[in-house]
Amino acid sequence: MILHVTTERGWRGGERQLLLLARELGRRGLAQQIAAPRGSPLAFRASAAGLEVVLLQPSPAWHPGSLVALLRWLRRHPGALLHSHSSPALSLAALARRLAPAAGVVHTRRVAYPVRRAAKHRTAADRYVAVSQAVADGLLAAGLAAKRLRVIPSCADLETCDTAVASSEWARVPPAPLVGCVAHLAPEKGLSVLLAAWSEVATAMPGARLLLVGDGPERARLERTAASFVPDSVVFTGQRDDVAACLKALDLYVQPSLAEGLGTSVLDAMACGLPVVASRVGGLPEAVADGETGLLVPPGDPSALATAVLELLRDPERAAAMGAAGRRRVEEHFTLERMVEGYLMLYRELLGG
Repeated sequence: MILHVTTERGWRGGERQLLLLARELGRRGLAQQIAAPRGSPLAFRASAAGLEVVLLQPSPAWHPGSLVALLRWLRRHPGALLHSHSSPALSLAALARRLAPAAGVVHTRRVAYPVRRAAKHRTAADRYVAVSQAVADGLLAAGLAAKRLRVIPSCADLETCDTAVASSEWARVPPAPLVGCVAHLAPEKGLSVLLAAWSEVATAMPGARLLLVGDGPERARLERTAASFVPDSVVFTGQRDDVAACLKALDLYVQPSLAEGLGTSVLDAMACGLPVVASRVGGLPEAVADGETGLLVPPGDPSALATAVLELLRDPERAAAMGAAGRRRVEEHFTLERMVEGYLMLYRELLGG
């Protein structure tokens, strides 16, 4: 029995990856449940998918009630494995394991930030999973023993991408280039850099539009910035449930992140056959093959970003070839099946088969 544990109250790439993993493990007959904050999108979506959910307290992340919920669950399922998917969840799982019988703790780290509280990350879990080599390097630099670390890349949602139909919501006559980014609107996503670059793109290519899919704390400020120097060419869609349909409407995908563990939105864009322009930071160079599936630029450089975007918009044939190569790269390296097999091997290692 596996209990996936997260304290995240929003819906971002990590929560979507957790749900993809749990659904596929369920299809393969693995006994598992998900512990998630009450009222969170993950708790709702997991329940709707037929997965059993253990409800945690929504705030704060280390709420004593959440620890009690984990302890009660462990006492009903002695010898189960805890799999944490956020840093606060790792603390909860490690403490619960000390107070009740458990087979062990697995922790997945999805961010490429420097590791804080390195001592905790060296001792709290039996095995650590990094979603990219860049994330793994951060854990190793913090002193984690290599024998306790596995790299299991995140996956693209090929099934959803293949069944989605391109949205016609932003179609224009005559057709105009549509560039997009799917992201949590937070500083580390580099969207201010993208807007600065977009002023150059919009000047050089009138009629082109930029689609920003997602929501977050930076939205109001970004909307003010867009209105000040790129009016009428930037669309803020807010949170969407039809992200694949949005992606399929694009001509080019851009990920201007200043920090990125791997970039699941990039993987989905590649699965939809899109060429990608991305920052050379974190795990993004592991996702995007520079010059083959897209172009990589220095992080925080609006001029370099604008130059790369214009280069591909002006060469549709090259862009289409990159999009096709990106799809092949996803099929070879970033499938759900490949990710699930990696976790199954790790679970078997800890549970003795």
